[in-house]
Amino acid sequence: MESIKNILKDLTSEHVALISVMVTILLFIFGRFNELKFKKHELKKEKYFQFIDMLKEIYLKEGKIELNKAQKTKFFDFGSTIFIYGSKKMYKKYCFFRECSCDFVKKTRFYYDGIALFLVADMLNQIRKEIGMYNFEIPLNYKSIAFYANDIYLNPKINLKWWDNKLRVFLIKFELFLYKIIELVPLRIIYCIISLPFKMVVVMFKCLIQIPLGKMLIKLGLDKKIEELNDKLNNKSN
Repeated sequence: MESIKNILKDLTSEHVALISVMVTILLFIFGRFNELKFKKHELKKEKYFQFIDMLKEIYLKEGKIELNKAQKTKFFDFGSTIFIYGSKKMYKKYCFFRECSCDFVKKTRFYYDGIALFLVADMLNQIRKEIGMYNFEIPLNYKSIAFYANDIYLNPKINLKWWDNKLRVFLIKFELFLYKIIELVPLRIIYCIISLPFKMVVVMFKCLIQIPLGKMLIKLGLDKKIEELNDKLNNKSN
């Protein structure tokens, strides 16, 4: 306490003014940061609400999602909005949902059509977590789509179905990862990284030695002499 009192006694008016300026700057920085964070949250909320409204137009029946051409175009084009305004987790979930319509995913061992409904519910849970700010709440699982799909909220088997689909998604991703291993994708990436210095040396040799040397030969006219010698050698060989 005495040391603090001594420090306060030694403070001059200039020190007090400097401290007040620093505090004002810090408050401005934190206020600006919170303001940008709030604006980002409001934009994200608006775009996510559009996403939820779009889901209402989709017909859900027995775990299957049926889309007409216009709805497919609207749904898939919404990925650009998620890319800009959505979180990284939300964008990954959306991209995986899109990939599930591809043949190479449908041919995996544990894929079936009901996974699409699980992925939609999973995206809605992520939206609730980000926009509703329920970070410490137990996920609603399939109950997140109960406001426009029947036979879900009071279904006693719905939690079992959720975990079954969650494990299926994990196994599908694991199978796709193994395909990457079979195609030697990690080794190819390592090769590209290792070969980078050698490729840089080749580019440096071309830019610093080969091109200046070629320009010098052209200025001295040696390129024409070399062509004449090549023509003479070709004539002799013929």
